[in-house]
Order: sequence, then C-alpha cells, then structure tokens
Amino acid sequence: MRILSVKQYNCRLKVTIQQTGKLNFTDETAKALGLTAENGVKFFMTEEPEQLCMAIMKVPDEDSFSLRRSGAYFYVTAHLLFDELGVDYRVNTVIYDLVRYATCDKEMGGMCYRMNMRQIKKRNENEEKIDK
Repeated sequence: MRILSVKQYNCRLKVTIQQTGKLNFTDETAKALGLTAENGVKFFMTEEPEQLCMAIMKVPDEDSFSLRRSGAYFYVTAHLLFDELGVDYRVNTVIYDLVRYATCDKEMGGMCYRMNMRQIKKRNENEEKIDK
C-alpha cells in the first residue's frame, strides 16, 4: 500500500513569471523549499505527456540557472527560456503550481517539481473597470 499524502500534492507551492520574464518564488514557497542564494534551478521537460518541470539544485551545475535574491524574494532570470517555450507572460499573469515529482530526483540531481501552469489575462490599462 502507498499513502498519497497531502505533502506530496501541496499546491500552495507556486512561482510566478513577472512581466520582465523573471520567475519569482513566493515567500512561502522559498521557505518550504529551503532556498538559499547558493542554490540553482534546472528546468527540464518530461516527454509523455510533455510537461515543464524544475529541479532545485543544492549546488548548481552548468545546466542550472542561478537563483538570485531581491529582499525577501528569490527569482531566476529565465525570460529567454519562457520566450522559447512560447509562454506569453507579457499579456497574461502566469503562475505555476509546483507538485513534487520525486521520481526524477536522482537523474536530475536535485528535488524535482512538475510545473502546472495557470494563466490569467492581465487587464489592459485602457479597459473600463466594471463595478458590481
């Protein structure tokens, strides 16, 4: 028997792509993942089904993005990656819920997470506000 623990399916862990293309970790996510400025983030795609994933690296390697800190927040400068993947973070607010994906930990060399995308259309400044 295998227990399907809530710890494994915790969607409170999330990251958001800023309009600049930086991938921003929420404070809660950074604490839960134990992020430090010495960590790195390695992105990878699963094949079937194709899904964007990330590995949090204790020690970055040549394939890892550097983890940066700005005040209390951590971020990764990955705009070129998201541009290549066709993620429209300039028009949409893009949030990824992180779901633990331990089956790839050994192969990737870090704690792995599937990145489940949510998109919300940003309001254009010229659009009228509707009061309800």
